[in-house]
Amino acid sequence: MTYNAEHKQVYFKAYVQLSTLEQALKNITEEEAKKFQITILGKVAKFYLDTNNEVSKNTDALKLHWQQIFGNNIDCGSFNNPEIGDIFIVGALASTFLYELDGKTLGMLSSGPYGILRGIGASESQATTYLKILNNDSYLLIFRGTEADLANYRRLLTEKEKG
Repeated sequence: MTYNAEHKQVYFKAYVQLSTLEQALKNITEEEAKKFQITILGKVAKFYLDTNNEVSKNTDALKLHWQQIFGNNIDCGSFNNPEIGDIFIVGALASTFLYELDGKTLGMLSSGPYGILRGIGASESQATTYLKILNNDSYLLIFRGTEADLANYRRLLTEKEKG
């Protein structure tokens, strides 16, 4: 099989604290978020706890929070997965997780998140490990892009975390 540098790569990073994730994302523009295909998954209750807001079925506060970071055109939503609970999703993969099939979103299906992660290029062990991490109240940052994009993104992410 020939190597193609334009082939999409996938990168995962987990964050226990929302503030640490936000620091890593600081100054990443809306355009960079789209170019790098950034997606964030987290438990809705954990988000509200970390932002000192009352947990609500209305996700307007959650959406507003991420729009302030990425801009108004960022995709955002939530779903209930029987294995993990109420999950929010922000970014490039939101439309995939929220895609409706027979009245349920793909993310709501028991194996939906696992299948989506495998479909974007995660190995079996990556998909299993990161879904367990998500289930244990960490935020999951997913980056998808070319190898060159990944190298640039890792550099940006490292600069933001040090900054």
